[in-house]
This record gives sequence, C-alpha cells and structure tokens, in this order.
Amino acid sequence: MNFIEELGPLALGSRIKNLSELLMKDMSRVYKDHGIEFEARWFTLFQLVLKREKISVTEIASELNQSHPAVVQVVNVLEKKKLISTVKDRSDHRRRLVKLSKNGKILANQLSSVWEDVLSVANEIINEGAPDLLEKISGLEKAIQGKSVYERMSEKRIARIVSSIEFKPFTKEFQDDFRRLNEDWLRSYLEITEHDRKNLMDPFGEIIGKDGLITLMVSAKQPIGSFVLKRISNAECELSKFTIHRNFRGIGLGKRMLRKALEEARSTGYESMLLFTHHALVEATQLYKSMGFEEIKERHDIVDETGRCSMMMKLNINQ
Repeated sequence: MNFIEELGPLALGSRIKNLSELLMKDMSRVYKDHGIEFEARWFTLFQLVLKREKISVTEIASELNQSHPAVVQVVNVLEKKKLISTVKDRSDHRRRLVKLSKNGKILANQLSSVWEDVLSVANEIINEGAPDLLEKISGLEKAIQGKSVYERMSEKRIARIVSSIEFKPFTKEFQDDFRRLNEDWLRSYLEITEHDRKNLMDPFGEIIGKDGLITLMVSAKQPIGSFVLKRISNAECELSKFTIHRNFRGIGLGKRMLRKALEEARSTGYESMLLFTHHALVEATQLYKSMGFEEIKERHDIVDETGRCSMMMKLNINQ
C-alpha cells in the first residue's frame, strides 16, 4: 500500500486525478501509434459535436458539465486545427454553433475503429477491476451535485466556529484586536473619523471610563467580533462598534452577537437600546430590523459623534 492509498478518502481527488492522467497518457500514446494527431482531452467535446451535428457552446458546457470558458478553450483549439467550424445561430446571433468541418468528419471516420477498441478495452478493465464502477461514479457525481465538497466543508467550518464561540469582557489583552477589527470594518464600508480614533486608541478612557461596556466575540481563542454598549441614561444605552471580522461574516454570527448585546443590556438594567447606522449598510440594517429595531426620528439629546450616519434605530428591550 502506497501513501496515497494509506490516506484513503482524504486523497480521493488525488487518486481520481492520477487515474485520469494515466488514462489520458495511454490514449495519447494510442493516437500517436495510429499516426493520428488527436488529444485525449478533446474526446468528449469532439464526440458530442459528432453526435449532435450542430450544437451551441452553452449546450456543450451543459452536456459535459464543464465551465463555459473551458469549452471555449477547446473549441478554439479545434477550430484552429480546422477540425470544427463555428457559425452564428440564425435565430439568435449571440449564439455560436459548433459543427465538424470536412477535415473533422474525415478524422472521425479514421478514429471510429480506434474508439471501438477503446470501448472494448474499457469494458475489459472495468469487468476485471470494478464491474459496478460506472454505477458508483454516477452515485458519486449525484452526491456532489446535490451538495458540493465546498458546501459540505463550509458547513463543517461553520459548525466548528459556532461551537467554539465565547463572549468575553474587554481587557487590555484585547485592545489591539478591538482596534484592528473596527478599523478593518470602517475602512471597508465607511470611514474612520476622529471620534473613532479616540475610542479605538483609548477604549479604557473613552468607553469603559464613561460607564460603557466592551464585549469581544471569540472563536478558538481568536477575537472575531466586538460590540460596545454606551450609557445614555440609567434606562437607555447605545449600541456601537458592532463588527465581525470579514472571514466570519455571513454565517449567522451577527444575530448571535446582537442577542448577546441585548442580553447584556437587560442584565445591566437598560430598558431600551439605540443605534446609529447608514441606509447604505443594507445587511446590517436588515439584521437590526429582524431583531425588532425600528427607525426613529432624530433626537436632539443624542448626537451621532461620527457625523456619518443617516439613520437612528431603537428597540425597547424589556417588552
């Protein structure tokens, strides 16, 4: 047993790739022995055009489960070799139809006996090594089409992140993380104001020293999010510096962190929560609305110290 075999399913992609390359290499030698200038990687597309007589590039991509650019690349090569020709579809000039050229049809005739032998040899190999191989491959394809490897891996990653989430009160060890998280978010969506700089460079003096609370969301000991609860009055607080690292967005952590912010606000004794946001921040605004926040008119007793927000929202948290 070699190392690839030892790895088992972990090396599935590598084993399939190695097998494919071995088959392609042998077929290249076969074509060379017959004195035919033909590459194994052209086979499926060439066969499809031969069977359909005339077919669009989009249809080829769909039939072969290949990307449009990959199909175009092979079509361009075969056209340059004068084995196919392309014409515009009379009913839709945007469509490019592919058909075998005169040279392509001659080549197809030359290759027919070779492909008969290929079919015979393929059946021999399958019957010797794995009689149900094609059925198994179909099952594997259906499983991946139903849910891709990437989707499955993403689910595992999200589950691992979610299971490791902790919320921790701000301490000096988190000061640089708190600043970096918020600077990154601000640079991506808005701008960093002088007010932001003061709060991020001196969170103890500007936030905690003024009866504010800072909480960090941590995954696997890595700070990935933060929020601030700023005291407005004994009954009211403002939510700010609500951010999640770009690599952890879009997986439901925003709602989880907002729930934690509301929980902390209630436990502190606040009855309502305010926040400033911007209409351009569509996802953030949708999140706030999904949790019950409503847009309200500006209040003269509360000022947006950053000067960049266009909307104030409020939630009565003890209802």
